[in-house]
Formats: sequence, C-alpha cells, structure tokens
Amino acid sequence: MNYQDFKREDFVADSYFRKWVQNPDAATRQFWYEFLTDYPEQTETIRQAAELVLDLAELSKEKTPDPTTAEQEEAWLEITRRTHPSYVRKLPLYRQRWTWATAACLAFLLSWGFWYSYRSSSQPYQSLRSTSEVPLKEWVNTTDHAQTLTLQDGSSIILNPGSRLSYPVQFAADKREVYLSGEALFEVAKNPKQPFFVYANELIAKVLGTSFNVRAFPKDQQVIVTVRTGRVSVFAQSDARVKEKASSRELEGLVLSPNQQITYSRQDVRMTKSLVTEPVVLSQAKPSIPPFTFRNTSVKTVFEAVEKAYGVQVVFDEETLRNCQLTADLTDEPLFRKLEIICKSIEAQYQVLDAQIVITGHGCPANP
Repeated sequence: MNYQDFKREDFVADSYFRKWVQNPDAATRQFWYEFLTDYPEQTETIRQAAELVLDLAELSKEKTPDPTTAEQEEAWLEITRRTHPSYVRKLPLYRQRWTWATAACLAFLLSWGFWYSYRSSSQPYQSLRSTSEVPLKEWVNTTDHAQTLTLQDGSSIILNPGSRLSYPVQFAADKREVYLSGEALFEVAKNPKQPFFVYANELIAKVLGTSFNVRAFPKDQQVIVTVRTGRVSVFAQSDARVKEKASSRELEGLVLSPNQQITYSRQDVRMTKSLVTEPVVLSQAKPSIPPFTFRNTSVKTVFEAVEKAYGVQVVFDEETLRNCQLTADLTDEPLFRKLEIICKSIEAQYQVLDAQIVITGHGCPANP
C-alpha cells in the first residue's frame, strides 16, 4: 500500500486509516506515527482526511445508529461530494474547535518531542532502503493478523501487524537483501552461494538458510533476533568490520544456534547473547533422543541428553559431580523445569550465562 501517494479521498476510503482515526490501538498509532515521520509532506492531507472521516461518522450517527446499505451508499456519495475541490465546509463552532484540536495534535506528532523520540528509530529503515542496489517493493501489514509472503527464491516471511518489509522482485546474483521495520519470522531457502541479509534498524542478520525471528519495531528500545533452526550471524551496522563480515562466505559476528537469541540495547549500544525464554526440543533431534526417563543415571549422561535435545551447552565440573545420579521422569517438562528438578535432586544450582547453562554444586557422596 503506497500511502505516500494517497490523496485526501484515498485516505478517507481506506479502512486502516479510518480505524486509526476512529478506534486507534497500539498498532495503528505506531504505524501512522512512523508514516508521518517518514512522509511529513502528507500531514495536511491527513489532517483534512481525519476531519472528514469524523464528520461523516458523526453524520451517520445523526441519521441512524445502524445504517442500511442504502444509507451507507448515501454516506459515500457524501464523501464524494465533500472531497470535491469545489466543496466549502461550513462547520459549527464546536467542530471548528475540534479542527484546531486536530491540527494541534498532528503538529505535536511532528514537534520536537515526537521528532526526537522517533527520528533516530524511524530513519534507519528509510535510509537503509535507499542504499539498495536494486529496485524494491514494499509490503506493509495494515491488518490485525500476521500475513505470509513467498519471495522469488522460495523463502517465506510471516509479517506481523504494524510491520513493513522492503524486498527486490529479483535478488542480486551474489546476495539476497531485505529491509524490515517491525517483526517477522523468516524461513530462508538454503543457498550458501547467495547469503540472505535482513537489515533491521541497527542490526544486520546474515544466514545461508535457516528459520529465525526478528523483532525491530521503531519505538522499541531493543532489537531481538531469535533462532529456530540453523545458524544466524548478527552484527551491528556500526561495526567497523561490517563490510568485511557481510562479504565473507563464512558466518562472522555473533553466531546464534537454535534456542539462542541476541538482544541489542539501543540505549546502551550493546548486544547480549542468551537463551530464548522457552527453549524447545530441536526438530532434528526428536527421532534420535531417548525418553527423558532416568533411573540411577549419572548426571553426566543426563546433561548430555539435555545438550543433544536442545542444542545448548551444559558446563559443569565432571570431577565434582562424578558421584551424582538422577532417578526421575522429565519427559513432559520444559527445559528450565528439567534443570530445576535435576539441580534439586543433586543439591546444585544452574545459571544461564552467554547462552550456556552453567551448573555449580558441591558434589554427591559416593554410593555404598
């Protein structure tokens, strides 16, 4: 949807615009705030369209609270009449006051306070798009549900509400580049000779073929990249070696594996690697892993099973815990509940440090 080319009557006829004017929610506010920042030349057109939407809504209420089809058609005829250049609006005093309030509201959105909070977060998307070497199409999700797009290379993208994605109709021969503002899940078709790049605010994610999620809404204080399958390399736009890392055939930067994520703090300009909130058993591990049912099993064997199932590294002192054993059924327990049960059984503790699980304890007495 190319809102930047819309005229007043186009905005009035657009259901997503009318939703923002009449029943705004977090997603519509964010989308239209960002749009006004990117295209301030549309401010006056939007102000006029917003006034007209509310005028017509009020007109419909005065006629009937539940308009018939004929009455709806009459309302749209009224839209046509009022959007005609020769139409001169005559507003009662209270509507004139509302007009000034609307103007003040829109002016506030582009005032210093709004500009300061959104300028730094909105600009990366537009400025990054402008660096593309090939023409781009833009896909904007203005609905209240996720939408799916399949790219020319076979990759699929699930775009969340209030998000936008720019992508080429035809990828370059040596790389695949897309630009994201918002949140999306990527299922990237594997092609080591043509790496796939996602530019999301201050971060770049590079993959050869994998499944991962990127959350990079303009006003969020964090950018989060989460890996489901495969491996993803993440580095910052400000990295001094960004061009070298992008052009390398290898995955450089901070490399993520399944069940891991990177959180980039925009305030601290810092990336932190961690496990996802709820790690899941890897799909490729399911056929080969035995049930999580243990009977007098050494914790070394138990931790090896955890590593294989979830793709995480468990760090512990084998010598200290050599006598520790576990008898328990952990089959239906999520990862962190498994760890709680294991550690309680052997009087140990666990921590998650840099996406690794670190076990500490004093050991167990030798079996008689």
